[in-house]
Amino acid sequence: MRRGRGESGASALEFGLVLPVLLLIFFSLVEYAWYLTQQMTLVNAVAAGARAGVKAREWDAETPEDPNELARKAVREHFWFFHIPEQSISTDDTFRAAADSPRMMEVKVTGLEADTLTGYLPEALLPRRMSARAVMVFP
Repeated sequence: MRRGRGESGASALEFGLVLPVLLLIFFSLVEYAWYLTQQMTLVNAVAAGARAGVKAREWDAETPEDPNELARKAVREHFWFFHIPEQSISTDDTFRAAADSPRMMEVKVTGLEADTLTGYLPEALLPRRMSARAVMVFP
């Protein structure tokens, strides 16, 4: 197929115009997928912390376990992206409605700074802070 006169670089020019938009879309998807991976891992880590805390055996006289410390340790172990500061993790094992109600454990991580890959997406599109909360009941 013969090209008309003056059309020899048209496809390269069109590619050059479209490429920045395609790269912006691609890197936005990668950045948002990274944020969602961190958020899901944080939610799972907090749930694991609540599960570990509610299963603590503090009533055992031989080897008593602190439910709050077990919960904090489980959250730190299950969130493998980066270190969670100790002040970001809060636990509450006294979360009961009545004395005869089932044992409950609440674990929260608030204000954790999200790790970004590129950092060019504004906070309106990609939150900079992550939070998670889990409540576990042990009958």
